[in-house]
Amino acid sequence: MVKSILNQKLREEIIGRVRQLKPETEPAWGTMSAFQMVKHCRLFEAWIHGIGEWDYTISRSTPMQAAEALAEITADDTPLILFAPSSEILVVSEPEGDFESERNLWIDHLERYENYNNPAFIHDFFGKMSPEQIGILAYKHTDHHLRQFGV
Repeated sequence: MVKSILNQKLREEIIGRVRQLKPETEPAWGTMSAFQMVKHCRLFEAWIHGIGEWDYTISRSTPMQAAEALAEITADDTPLILFAPSSEILVVSEPEGDFESERNLWIDHLERYENYNNPAFIHDFFGKMSPEQIGILAYKHTDHHLRQFGV
């Protein structure tokens, strides 16, 4: 079974790692500050859950590209590649802000996976995804950024 944020035990482990983040932590790769990463991840979860206003009609891929990429990413527990591209709507430009508030909102959004339900969600590259695929992608995305910051 591939790791998924929908799994309660794995979700609790991820949330524990999120709680270990510190605003002064430097990334092992990339240029984001800890604040930017936390806000980026909080926005990612809000996007998936449909918290706020999101346009789910954007697509940056062909159906074939999307299907092949999604199948590859969700097939096993291989971590996301370093420097994987991010959706423009999830890029955080301000280098500093309220780290604690963003982290707490992120944790709240992660906890919402206990009852995940957003049938309107369409990924801007992968397109329509099953809840299982969303759970795997959400786990990998969060794990990717936590590893980036050493937790």
